[in-house]
Amino acid sequence: MSESNRSFTVSKCSVKCDAAEGGRYKGKIPSQAARKAGRALLKSSKKRQLKFTLRETTQGSAHKEFTYTATKVKLDKPQVIKRGDSSITVTHQYLVRAC
Repeated sequence: MSESNRSFTVSKCSVKCDAAEGGRYKGKIPSQAARKAGRALLKSSKKRQLKFTLRETTQGSAHKEFTYTATKVKLDKPQVIKRGDSSITVTHQYLVRAC
């Protein structure tokens, strides 16, 4: 397969998360797309941990499935990121691990 982005969709989720289930997540490797999907699923479900499966939807692929566990962890000390004139406060970290 070439070095271009691959496409993935959420095929299964352990909790009900209407807003992010399905969707289209792109990345060069499955774990890159899983991090994006995991964060979206955790935000829409308001849960701290969930398990989900990504299915590759890239044209010409074998449509393999990859299963991950996503966890939302509160940071001890919030991080402040400055970009130009604005600043963003990060209070949580999202961890995604393959099952």
